[in-house]
Amino acid sequence: MAVADKSMKTVVYAAGIVLLIVVLKYGASVTLPLMISLFCFFILSPFVNRMEKAGFPRWLAILLAMAVLVMVFFMAILFFSFAVNTLISEIPRYSVRISMLISRFDVWVSEILDLQTGISFLESFTFNWQGLLINILSNVSESAVSIFSSAFIIFIFVLFLLMERRSLIPKMKVAMPNHGWIRWAVMFERINRQISKYLTVKALFSLSTGVLFYLAAIATRLDFAFIIGVLAFILNFIPTIGSIIITVTTICIALIQYYPDYASILYVSVLMASIQIVLGNILDPRVQGNRLNLSPFVILVSLALWGYIWGIIGMFLAVPITAGLQIMCDNVKPLKPIAVLLSSGKQYRKQIDTEERQRKDRYSRERVARRLSRMQTGSEKERSPDGNPQG
Repeated sequence: MAVADKSMKTVVYAAGIVLLIVVLKYGASVTLPLMISLFCFFILSPFVNRMEKAGFPRWLAILLAMAVLVMVFFMAILFFSFAVNTLISEIPRYSVRISMLISRFDVWVSEILDLQTGISFLESFTFNWQGLLINILSNVSESAVSIFSSAFIIFIFVLFLLMERRSLIPKMKVAMPNHGWIRWAVMFERINRQISKYLTVKALFSLSTGVLFYLAAIATRLDFAFIIGVLAFILNFIPTIGSIIITVTTICIALIQYYPDYASILYVSVLMASIQIVLGNILDPRVQGNRLNLSPFVILVSLALWGYIWGIIGMFLAVPITAGLQIMCDNVKPLKPIAVLLSSGKQYRKQIDTEERQRKDRYSRERVARRLSRMQTGSEKERSPDGNPQG
């Protein structure tokens, strides 16, 4: 009977997760702006707290935070317009060079495979690259417009979240008078603190990455230097995948622009990859440490899951959402196993290693004690009953 109850609970939980995913995906017009608002709240909340501690009135601190948010959205719109116009103006030139590269690659492959004259190895790729690039820009534009159209709703959500952040604890005290509110208040504070710190540090490293990519593009006279720098800043918020996308994109631009100057292409490739390796793989992990306590595999799965639900915006929000879920599961006893599976496992490895060392030390001490006991017993047997040695 107990096994049947556990199986039924498992089925109910699985059905609830599937239902939640369906609601989040097909209700994206409401759920996505709400999640973006929470994301902005976690970023702006430390700013508002510092302003209030510095002596600013609460209403002025919130007003300044909202002004910062509006300015960021306005700058995003300006950048998007500039990037689209710049790329559209360069599409004809780049489509010609892409076709030229494909033709030369086709000739090179045909010579290696010793194909007959007139046979095209990449015949299927000889299509209208200009139309393809315009279609890609159109799809990106539609996604951006849908986000910008939700800006007013996001502003309203963020404003009320900032205004009501102080009333959250009192409401918990009234709703859960038997000290149950303490656990939820600590959990919320922990989520707020960890995600805010993560986003702050990530923003600093993303800004450094964007500036270095921009300077490297200027130094190598690469096209779209400003666009590359801003995209490096934005995509760096997507762990692993964002870094790969911007690095490969930059190398592709260098290949199209500089071919057949292989030295310049190699120089750009090494320079951009070095920036990502130093900042993304060496400095960022050392500074962040184990702040979010998430498994790298779980991060990749969360990128795929939230990307499926909300597209590219979901990939940006994947890590903070997963970190919040991990902390929440860690504070709810029935969900504790899920928190363990989502975690990086470093603390558990240390715990197991410590227990293993203690077990080995205890076993070694017991062996020594048994050996000494046997030696003492043998020595007593060699003595006569009056204590003198026998023989």
